[in-house]
Amino acid sequence: MDKNEVKKEQSHLEGTIQKIEDYSYFIWELLDRKLEFNSQSNSNNDKIAYKTGGSDQEKLKKAKAEPYFGRIDIREDGINDTLYIGKQGVRDSDENLVVVDWRMPMASVYYNFMPGKPRQSYTVMDERNNKKFKNHVDVQMKREFTIKDKKIIKMLQQVAETNSNLNVTMTDKGEELTVTDDFLKEILENSDTTGYLKEIIATIQKEQDLAIRQPLEYNVSIQGVAGSGKSSIALHRLSYLLFNNKHLKPEDLLILGPSNLFISSFKGLLPDLNLDGIRQSTFQNLVIDYLKPFLPKSFQTSYRGYFEDVLFVEGYTQEKAITEFKGSEEFVRVLDIFVDQIQSEYENLFVPLQMFDELLQVSDLVKIYEGYSYLPFVKKVEKFIQHVEKHFKDLINQKIKAIEAQAISINKFLENGGLLNTEKESIKKQVNKVGEYKIKKLKTEYKTEFTKWKKSMEIPNPYTIYKQILKFEVLDMFENEIGKEVPNLFKGYNLKEINYFDIAPIFYIYLLLYDMPEKFAHIVIDEGQDLSFVHYAVLKKMTKTVTILGDREQSIFLNYGQYNWNNLMKTIFHDRKYMLLSLGTSYRSTKEIIDVANTVLTNQHGDSYYPITPLNRSGPDVSLNKVMSGRDLLESLVTTIDRWKQKYKRIAVIHKDEKKAIGLADYLRNHFNQDAVYVNPNQEVKQGYVSVLSSYYSKGMEFDAVIIANANAENFPKDELHARLLYVLLTRAQQEVKVFYQDTPSPLFDGMVTERPIVTSEFDDIL
Repeated sequence: MDKNEVKKEQSHLEGTIQKIEDYSYFIWELLDRKLEFNSQSNSNNDKIAYKTGGSDQEKLKKAKAEPYFGRIDIREDGINDTLYIGKQGVRDSDENLVVVDWRMPMASVYYNFMPGKPRQSYTVMDERNNKKFKNHVDVQMKREFTIKDKKIIKMLQQVAETNSNLNVTMTDKGEELTVTDDFLKEILENSDTTGYLKEIIATIQKEQDLAIRQPLEYNVSIQGVAGSGKSSIALHRLSYLLFNNKHLKPEDLLILGPSNLFISSFKGLLPDLNLDGIRQSTFQNLVIDYLKPFLPKSFQTSYRGYFEDVLFVEGYTQEKAITEFKGSEEFVRVLDIFVDQIQSEYENLFVPLQMFDELLQVSDLVKIYEGYSYLPFVKKVEKFIQHVEKHFKDLINQKIKAIEAQAISINKFLENGGLLNTEKESIKKQVNKVGEYKIKKLKTEYKTEFTKWKKSMEIPNPYTIYKQILKFEVLDMFENEIGKEVPNLFKGYNLKEINYFDIAPIFYIYLLLYDMPEKFAHIVIDEGQDLSFVHYAVLKKMTKTVTILGDREQSIFLNYGQYNWNNLMKTIFHDRKYMLLSLGTSYRSTKEIIDVANTVLTNQHGDSYYPITPLNRSGPDVSLNKVMSGRDLLESLVTTIDRWKQKYKRIAVIHKDEKKAIGLADYLRNHFNQDAVYVNPNQEVKQGYVSVLSSYYSKGMEFDAVIIANANAENFPKDELHARLLYVLLTRAQQEVKVFYQDTPSPLFDGMVTERPIVTSEFDDIL
């Protein structure tokens, strides 16, 4: 490649930036909303007047700083063309496409091309005929640009031929480098860890692009290792769907995360991807308002107790088995059958209803009831009861009017009847008294009889039905669906308090009975491995399609969660086309961190474990250090944090359980002047603070550096749960991990331990 090519590209970049600054270029996505033509002006610079709000101005500012990140030269139908690819589409004043928006179908060619595979295709929608067709192009060259301060500092070039000497990387100084993953690697190494998901438009890989561009009518499931970019891919997919489906509105889409803490990690990325207005929620927050009218005033939506009191307890307990059943496919079958029986047998409750001299036979009631068959069950019942109520209200009103008419007639009859006025008034009072008595008697009879009938016709609410089902006598009738062992778990079982694991099945019952409260066009489900089968059965009823992101190795809820994505798609989402994507490369953590994570999982699974592939990016070794006491641990933490704060912006200290993590945060706060904080799932990680977390609340988070407090054999024995927990904790770090342990290290670290004993005895309560 000619060294002058970088200069030529720099000249083109400067020209594009200048024209954007002169307003002769514009962000073409804003055209329909913001563009006005001044037909009286002859100047290109005056042809377009902007009425931009703050968000649009920000887009213009970013477009001027970096109009594009790539270029691709193609040949299509015998015509050569050069396309520049950017985060925003840009047009000139004549509406010619100057920069191709990365979400446009033709931009997929840029992401999919590699030397040796010049023939590429992309799908285009023929809006007039509402049909899709494929365009085929031959790629001649692709360039990736690293732009900083409006200057090209590096340019990677690839051509169609695999072994061509034109496949090079050049700097602004004309230096030629070897083409590797340097472009991606450099961006990752030089990017700050904010804890928020990153916009990855410039570095989207081929398999990631494939998932992003699946049509709206497809379900997508991504099995990705920690740090593989699953969450970022999903948000980019939402941006792609909004861009290419103009009928979609942001409120038609939903992002579902495991906690408010997790949701805060991607809020900064939403404006960059034009996703403002998309709802973000946890499952609990999404459904709880609909259930509150039925639930007891006191209920628990946290899953902390499940870890502290169940999963961290040795052995397979009854409570663990009950919880797993509450989230299972078998339980969904029980709920379906039980609620269906309530609905199908509802007419069996009908008995002839007689009030006054009016009789409604069962056949009359059935006819009224079935007249509302177009409604959901609860609405159908409500309308049925209201109909019968109105029927008898109309009847009683007629009878009241007849009584009142009789009284009036008698009073008229008394006129001119030869009675003294006192006699006449006395009789009128008696007549009115009789009328009032008859009316009161009618109303009392109506109220008594109808209230009694109405109560016999009412159906139990979702919470009541749920409690009915969770009885041995009921579950024992479902042996064919759940086997013989499950009912025995519920002998003497008493649902004392609603918790995290009860919300999904209760809401599933709600959906079987009531109107669908909300319907989405697409839901992104993050940390999908920790949702139960019941959760997915609920979500299937609330959306047309889903993108599920998960990692089976991070499934810390064990058998309660779901991570057989193929089975999930075939059982719950079987009515839609679907795509399964597996991502085995971690872009977040250094090679040293991933090597230790692989060791932990290999120690647990043996040769059956397929290791994570790290991006070839090195950092400090993972340090494992023995401590003899709480004082030793605290002093070591303070020393490490003081050193790390010189080079890292985001530091996390993670302890296994919440109580010890809170205590540890209190001690650290004394040293770091309130800059050390315990973070729970409802909080947001603050920049510049040392975040102290419990292990099961750290999922989905990212930090520069992580300290794991006391990963000894007692806290992290060699089993499935603790292997997954350690894997999660290790892979929260981008740059460095330090592990402390007391007495004996976790056997999951076998072969990796460097001991450094210090004898002391204070602060042992934080070990």
